[in-house]
Amino acid sequence: MPQKTIALPRFIDLGMRKIADLAAILAHHRVKLETVLILCDENTAEIAGNAVISALREAEAVTCRYFVVNSDDRNVRDVMQAIRKQRPGLVIGVGGGKVLDVAKLAAARTATMFISIPTTLSNDGIASPVAVIKDRQNIPVSHITLPPFGVIIDIDIVKRAPRRHLIAGVGDLISNLSAVFDARLAHEKQGEKISTHALELAGSGGKHLLDLPESAVEDPAFLRELAHGLIRSGFAMCLCGTSRPASGSEHKISHSIDHLFPSSNGLHGEQAGIATLFTMALQHNERLESVRAFYEKIGFPGKLDYLNLSRADFVRAVLNATRIRPDRFTVLEHKRPARREIEAIIAELSL
Repeated sequence: MPQKTIALPRFIDLGMRKIADLAAILAHHRVKLETVLILCDENTAEIAGNAVISALREAEAVTCRYFVVNSDDRNVRDVMQAIRKQRPGLVIGVGGGKVLDVAKLAAARTATMFISIPTTLSNDGIASPVAVIKDRQNIPVSHITLPPFGVIIDIDIVKRAPRRHLIAGVGDLISNLSAVFDARLAHEKQGEKISTHALELAGSGGKHLLDLPESAVEDPAFLRELAHGLIRSGFAMCLCGTSRPASGSEHKISHSIDHLFPSSNGLHGEQAGIATLFTMALQHNERLESVRAFYEKIGFPGKLDYLNLSRADFVRAVLNATRIRPDRFTVLEHKRPARREIEAIIAELSL
């Protein structure tokens, strides 16, 4: 049998004061510090990007800074052009999903080493091989690419992120419990091949969060568990070479919301987290009540009006969701819920 090559991050470094120790961390992993391109946006430059530059300049590295404006095809092309012009040996993305996804894809397409330094824990893209980039129609498209060479998570930095962004990361991680159910359903009903180990890895982070006694999202112990869970989710995608272990019916609904209701003010993790309540009810998922209780405990915004959506809007998003990645079999394709059933679930959950 031919052997499958699996690309994984070479190292993960998580803890306190990691930015201050950045040069030593990179030297330990034999990363050459010659010319380094730092990608960030205006906010993440202030949060951590400037500190990264200072730490590298103290190590006598030549640094260049480039601001990422949006996570779209144009920004990817612009960053690729900057890489070709500057010819850095290393690209470091400092930011949230927007910056890291653009940096990840642009670095991979130019065969440049990439290090991920998240400033928040809002989604599982920090260590994954997936970059979500908007196309010319402003529709998010998932690109399978290379994962980061390394991931450095400074708890001192991420604990200062807006609480809303950390809550969104919780929603994205919990949504794996729905995605794993869908993957197993596709295996049972469609014969889809999927790594059992990858599914266990993807689901483990959400399960550990549900069992965590500490419920203060800003607490370092909670943040460490959230970070570990998001990293496991990224590794699961690396093992499969697709987003399947972490993206099922709940993500189809979230992407459907993006497409139909661009004025929705929800973050990706908030949308996926709320959609997870619906899909778990449709799945008769045994962990639904645990998730509802956990959301209430941490103050997760589990209501549609928080997303600026009516119940009728959400029904429309669910009905449209099977058009999103139609090749990916989920509980939506299995049950094909009609409008009345969708409305009944929404009412039962008090969404």
